[in-house]
Amino acid sequence: MLSIKNKDGVLLVGDFSDALTLIEIQSGYDGFCKALASPPPAKIIFDLASVKKTDYSVLTFIIACAETASKKKIGISFSNLSDDDLKTELLRIGFDCKGSYNPKEFRKDSPKSLFMSAGTAVCNFCEDTKKLFGFIGEIISSVFYLIRNPRKLDLGETLFYIDKSGADGVPIVMLICFLMGLILAFQGLTQMMKFGLQIYIADLVGLAIIRELGPLMVAMICIGRAGSAYAAELGTMKVSEEIDAMETMGLKPARFLVIPKMIALILSVPMLVLIGDLCGIIGGVLITISMSDISYVEYMNRTLQSLVPWNIVESLIKAIVFAFIVAGVGCFRGFEAERDAKGVGSATTSSVVSGIFLVIVADFFVTFFYPQILASFGISY
Repeated sequence: MLSIKNKDGVLLVGDFSDALTLIEIQSGYDGFCKALASPPPAKIIFDLASVKKTDYSVLTFIIACAETASKKKIGISFSNLSDDDLKTELLRIGFDCKGSYNPKEFRKDSPKSLFMSAGTAVCNFCEDTKKLFGFIGEIISSVFYLIRNPRKLDLGETLFYIDKSGADGVPIVMLICFLMGLILAFQGLTQMMKFGLQIYIADLVGLAIIRELGPLMVAMICIGRAGSAYAAELGTMKVSEEIDAMETMGLKPARFLVIPKMIALILSVPMLVLIGDLCGIIGGVLITISMSDISYVEYMNRTLQSLVPWNIVESLIKAIVFAFIVAGVGCFRGFEAERDAKGVGSATTSSVVSGIFLVIVADFFVTFFYPQILASFGISY
C-alpha cells in the first residue's frame, strides 16, 4: 500500500507493494500535493524496494509527482534502487543523477528555436539525399546486371504493372486531358474573339497540350495512381518483413521490386501521353467549332501547321523523364517507410508530394534546355 510520510523536512514516498489502480494513483497524488503545501520538504525520497521496470502504474505516479516537485524546485532521489533495468528506465524518462527531472527528455518536445528547426530540416535533407544516392546506385547496378542477363527480368511482373499502371489509367487520362482541352479552348476563345483571332486557338490548344499540359497531367495522374501504389506496396512489404527475407536469401530487392515497376511506367507513360494529347486536341476542336464559325477542317489544318515533329519528341521525352521520377520516388519512399501502419501512410503521402515537386522541377529543365539543345544542332524550334 502506498505511503507518504514527512520526517524532518524529508518527504518519504514508498511501500509500492502492488500495482496502483487509477483511484490509488489519484488519491496518492492528492496526498503528495498536500504534503508539499506546508511546510514544503527540502527533499523527496522514493523508496523503490519492490518496484520493477514493468510496474508502469508506479512509474506513472512517480512522473506525476516529479513534475509537481520540479515546479517547486524540490530535489528528488531514490532509495533501494537495485534493479539496473529500472535505473535505466528512470534515466530514459528524464531523471538524472543530480535529483532533478526534465520531462522534455521523455516527451521529446519539438524544438521551438528557429535555428534548431532549420538545422533539423537540413540534417533530414542531407540524410534523405544520402539514401537517395544509394538507392540510385542500386538501380544503376540492377540495370547493368539485367542488360548482361536479360532473362533474369521478371517479364510477368513487368506486364502486370504495365496493365495496372498503363491500361487501367487510359479512361481517366482521356477524361482529364479532354477536359483540359475544353477548358483551355474556352478560356482562350473568349479572349481571342474580342480581337478576331479565333483561328489561333488551334495553335494555343495544340502547342499547350502537346508541349506542356499533356505530359504534365499524365504525370500527375500517374503520381496519384502508380507512385502512391508503389510506395504503399513496398512499405507494406517492409512492415511484413518480406524485403528483409529477400535480403536474407541473397536476393536484390531493387532488381526484383523496382526495375519491373520502372520499366512498366517508362513504356506505358509515353503511350498515355500520346492518348492524352489527342484527347486534349479533340476537346479543343469541340468547343471551338461549337462557339465560333471555324470549321473542323480549318481547325485541324491550323493545328497541323502550328505543330512540328519536334513538339511530339519533346512530349515523349518529358513522358520518359516523368515516368522515371514517378517510379523512382514511389519505390524509394516505400523502401524508407517506417515499420508500422502510420509509416506506410506517411511514405505514401511523401511519395505524392515529392513526386509532384520533382516532376515540376524536371518539367522546367526539359522545357528550358530542349530548345537550346535543338538550336545547337541547327534545328529551329
